[in-house]
Amino acid sequence: MSYPIAAGGLAAVLAHPDDESFGCGGALALAHAAGATTRLLVVTRGEAGTPDGEPDPGFGDRREAELISAARAIGLDEVSILDGYPDGGIADHDFATLIEEIAAWLDDRRPQAVITFGPHGVTGHPDHVMVGNATRWAVERLSEAGQAPNAVYVISPVFDPSGTLYDLSPEEQAPTHRIDITSVAARKLEALESHASQADTAAEIAALRAAIEAGDPIHEGYHRVRPLVPQPHPTYDAKLL
Repeated sequence: MSYPIAAGGLAAVLAHPDDESFGCGGALALAHAAGATTRLLVVTRGEAGTPDGEPDPGFGDRREAELISAARAIGLDEVSILDGYPDGGIADHDFATLIEEIAAWLDDRRPQAVITFGPHGVTGHPDHVMVGNATRWAVERLSEAGQAPNAVYVISPVFDPSGTLYDLSPEEQAPTHRIDITSVAARKLEALESHASQADTAAEIAALRAAIEAGDPIHEGYHRVRPLVPQPHPTYDAKLL
């Protein structure tokens, strides 16, 4: 995808192809529909997402193509993938270097807000945890130079239409923002369907399709971790930008 001229907008920094569709595809689609620049940084190519879990570089090519298809459905202006980080093995690489690379990417693009994973990474996947932690450290580093995004959100999937229960961190259990994505739910569904190589999308696709067909309101949840939202916070905020 071509590099967009406009800085700012909404960005997401995640670990694998399909994380964007599961986690924040609706919020990104809404931002794009409102005219904001939308970007995604993915740290791995997802080459270990094979049926047997064995890494396959050729499979990484397929997942990268699926990612581009999903990005088109969502309406992303830019998709970037870092080099050199193996799917399932981010923790084996230098953490400081990962922070530096994420900070450089954010510094170049200057998004108004960034979405990433919380301390548990939603599902507990080590790659999710590493990327979320590195992104938050990267933002703190940029803040020292006055170049940090205005806000950082972690995915808080309590409004998942599938009703999946995760062992979430306190942040991931306590959204401060409830985003109504009903108007762009079909785009999120198309994005999920783009990741056809991943069997674990089936339940989410079925639940989302059923919610759309039933005319139910559909939401995504986020917790704003920078700046911190004062507590108590009895009502949900409805916008990320």
